[in-house]
Amino acid sequence: MMTTLSEPVVAQLNDNIQVEEGTLGKLVMARLKPNQDLTESVEALCRQHGMKTAIVRGAIGSLIDGHLQYATPAGVRRMEINGPGVEILNVFGEIGFADGQANPLQGVIADTEGKIFAGRFVRGANLSFITIEITLQEWIPAKAREASPA
Repeated sequence: MMTTLSEPVVAQLNDNIQVEEGTLGKLVMARLKPNQDLTESVEALCRQHGMKTAIVRGAIGSLIDGHLQYATPAGVRRMEINGPGVEILNVFGEIGFADGQANPLQGVIADTEGKIFAGRFVRGANLSFITIEITLQEWIPAKAREASPA
């Protein structure tokens, strides 16, 4: 059965869609050493290389323990995934420093038994176990516009 959206819903969806055009800039590949926080290190790399906004292209490595958070109707919840040796399966997100606040990185990790967890990395709480290799790419925005309906 196919469901169609009514006009008011489509208009509401269109109000929330923004498209930003731009170009990709420099590519930074780095290795985090033991006990370096994932989020803080990524932010430091961006600042060190003069990137106001960057996207995570990929990451691999392990954490001592994983600390994630996620939103629920009752508010933000936190998870602690005990290690040592919590594997990073994926890290994604945009690093930007608008309003003095950095955007949180999101990811998927697996505990020592192979159970999989996803959420936002808690800043300052995800220390690299052995190493983390990460690739960042600068995003240079040109202009923002509203998206056309599909």
